[in-house]
Amino acid sequence: MSINKTFPKKIRLNQSRIIREVFEKGVYQSLGLIGVKYKTAAVDSSRFSISIKKNVGNVPFRNRIKRLLREAIRQQRSLLKCSFDFCFFVTRPPKKPLDYAYVLRQIRRLFNTLNKEYSD
Repeated sequence: MSINKTFPKKIRLNQSRIIREVFEKGVYQSLGLIGVKYKTAAVDSSRFSISIKKNVGNVPFRNRIKRLLREAIRQQRSLLKCSFDFCFFVTRPPKKPLDYAYVLRQIRRLFNTLNKEYSD
């Protein structure tokens, strides 16, 4: 298995100080239902945080959204050319159930946009 296709603990962003900094100084971008705040980071690889509000749905539904996001990030993170700190979040319930193709398309679009903006 390729190391780029995993989601190890070292790429998870779970330090509240850094997450707060991303929300205060980061750039917001909407991916439809999914919101993301990000900022450049001076680390080896990008780090990710996923947050789903309780009003989005019941526990199995929120966990499914988190699994879809984690899988899409895991598949696409090797596309990033720069290191970023990402905070993905969902704050409102979707009108129709989310599918993996939608989430993957949104993540791929975000990463491609960032590569164009931050390429040397």
